[in-house]
Amino acid sequence: MAVCQDPRLTYMNDLGYNVVRLPRTGIKPLGVLGRDNKTINYLGTLDQIWNTSATPPSPGAPNSVSALAGQATSDIKLSVGLDILANALSGMFGAAAPSLKFAYNKAKSVQFKFGEVQTVGIDPFVVGNYLASGDLKDGNAFVARFFHAPETEAFVITEILQAKSISVTAKADSGSEVGVDVPAIQSTLGAKVNVTTSSSSNTDVTYTGNEYLTFGFKVFGIAIIDGTWQVHGVPPSANISFAPGAQLEPILLSRSGRLDIASADSKW
Repeated sequence: MAVCQDPRLTYMNDLGYNVVRLPRTGIKPLGVLGRDNKTINYLGTLDQIWNTSATPPSPGAPNSVSALAGQATSDIKLSVGLDILANALSGMFGAAAPSLKFAYNKAKSVQFKFGEVQTVGIDPFVVGNYLASGDLKDGNAFVARFFHAPETEAFVITEILQAKSISVTAKADSGSEVGVDVPAIQSTLGAKVNVTTSSSSNTDVTYTGNEYLTFGFKVFGIAIIDGTWQVHGVPPSANISFAPGAQLEPILLSRSGRLDIASADSKW
């Protein structure tokens, strides 16, 4: 089966994370994603569909991860990179962001770095303890669709990566860095996004919003087989990238009864 290598769906895979294509708030550990044909949607949280007397686990405090801050992606074609930047800026705006294509007209590619990075998660052992007793609420129509239909899959998030800022380095065909018009960018974006540069040549531009947005998450899979949960690892890939309400291609062929659950132990 061919695997899509669209950087919009994979640019965080080498860093150890699946991509949230439209970075935003509200994505959290124990959140459930459902895949139906080519669409992945955020459905709610696992405790809403798991019938047990156990107390739902809570995420730990955010962990600042200095080793992740400043880690750069590979060079990404400009048209694709501008899509990624637009999605990040839309999360900061809370609405569609203005196009910045005019400011990067001398660039052929871009490279991204994340700032003020933190992770929030729930240990898989803790989630496993929560699932040790109880049952799915099968009277729920969404449970019936996403946990029993052979053509669908579900995913549960247990770790997310958040960042408050994203830095963009513009590059020419030769790979050398090129400057952009920072004052024009700030004027276009207005007060909702702070725009700064770390060099006098304006080749590195950092966009900072007012709150942390979720850019990525980690996964591994579990399934109920003969009434027992079984766990298997799932590497980051385009197939698990999602955007609220968007269609993504290609997808994995679904496997009946499979549930994917996010991992807290993958490395960047």
